[in-house]
Amino acid sequence: MQRSARVQAKTVRVREHFVAERFGEDARQRYLTSVTPGLRALLGSKDEPPGGWVDFALFVEANEVADKLFGRGDMALAWDAGRFAATHNAGVWRSLLLRHIRPSTFLGIAAGLWSSHYEGGKLITRAHGSDGVVATLSDFPTPHRAHCLSIAGWLVGSLEIGPRKEIRVEESTCRALGGRSCEFRVMWRD
Repeated sequence: MQRSARVQAKTVRVREHFVAERFGEDARQRYLTSVTPGLRALLGSKDEPPGGWVDFALFVEANEVADKLFGRGDMALAWDAGRFAATHNAGVWRSLLLRHIRPSTFLGIAAGLWSSHYEGGKLITRAHGSDGVVATLSDFPTPHRAHCLSIAGWLVGSLEIGPRKEIRVEESTCRALGGRSCEFRVMWRD
């Protein structure tokens, strides 16, 4: 029996902030009336669930509803939401850090912090030349396109905080599309 994944509630909540900032307050209200009562309760609560963890299905729903209402129905909006999430709570320390360390080092640190945001799977990074990294999401219990595209967008958004130019993320494989893992090649120019 495959176990269910969990995600930090703040990772789900940032999708509501994305909708409000990108599409406006009326769109946020429309979004809130379109989600299930469970997701609406999470988004409307000031209290954190135990340990901050919620079921991964709420993350998927948050992305799917946004894409259905404001996207093209192809989950591409999940990429934009991931990119937004990278900068939404970036803070000064991360901006300074990204200006002074190599992206490969930053992504290695991010991989080490994976379990602070997602319960299940791991993010593995390895250098790919002097201006690239391969990031592999391995063993995530419940793969979904919304997650893969959000991660890809987060990779771009994170590197955009620093001085890098021409940042690109190309998806090599995806478990949700039948691949053995979810893998991205991240490239930039200094």
